[in-house]
Amino acid sequence: MIDSIFPLRESELFSGLSSGDLSSIANMCVDSRVGEGAMLFAQGHNAAWLYIVTDGLIALQTSMRAPHAGQPRSTTVALCGRGEIVGWSAMMEPFRYVLSASAWHDCRLIAIDASLLRRSLDSNPLIGFVVMQSLFQVMSRRAHQVTEALVKERQATAARMRTNTDW
Repeated sequence: MIDSIFPLRESELFSGLSSGDLSSIANMCVDSRVGEGAMLFAQGHNAAWLYIVTDGLIALQTSMRAPHAGQPRSTTVALCGRGEIVGWSAMMEPFRYVLSASAWHDCRLIAIDASLLRRSLDSNPLIGFVVMQSLFQVMSRRAHQVTEALVKERQATAARMRTNTDW
């Protein structure tokens, strides 16, 4: 369990909740540390944990194959810092991570068992509504970030291909 509800209050997911509501969620939380470069979770794997970044940066990445490349490569689509959540896929069926996440720096996180959180939100619809509204805002922002990153990556690939064929 975490020592204080303060990091939860600072998070984009739980900032709209009362101290009492945050206390019940704090019981599901564990302080966690990851070293620079450590993989938090991989795209496509079962999503069991939701994380709140309390210190450091987490890189969200997707794997994509350039038209000319034989192997897919990892593209960073967002950096998440203090108060941001990573692993929102653990809250939505089919409970598979849609991106990979790795530590950009040494990081402190709050890890939340997503199945416990989902059950708690199911039994408290008012709290669940507030949290899910926040979650949908996060999902919308991340979808926009992924789209922007992929468009930039495709444009850069197209520019390289044009340069290589202009002799």
